[in-house]
Amino acid sequence: MKKNILFLFIIVAFSSCLPTNFVQTSDVEWSTIQIRDDLNFEKAWNETIDVIAKQFEMEMISKDGAYARTGWIYTWNTKGKYDKNYRNRVIIKFSPDRTKVEVKTEAQFGRDGKWADGFDSRLLQTIKQDIMGV
Repeated sequence: MKKNILFLFIIVAFSSCLPTNFVQTSDVEWSTIQIRDDLNFEKAWNETIDVIAKQFEMEMISKDGAYARTGWIYTWNTKGKYDKNYRNRVIIKFSPDRTKVEVKTEAQFGRDGKWADGFDSRLLQTIKQDIMGV
């Protein structure tokens, strides 16, 4: 109980440093992008991975499973400056019928290995726009 209170105090104390796009939640939801009818899974998969891999290191890719996840990045939203207290990653999965790609971003803000979970609304919007643009 004391650790939770201390962690809450740390988050409140640093809340003025929180990125404005950080939305704290324990239940990050998927956002869906409909794939054009004239675009097959192969092309959609390759384009989606290409968009994400330009900004993030890919940690896990399974084309057969239609799932990919990036590693954590500590420079998003800081103009390339490393921030050890804020990190983001992107996860994508295709629907079983391969007509939609679902994307979510996860973000964590914290200190000393204790993280508050959530997502970065700007990153989610940017990734969605970039995927829809291809």
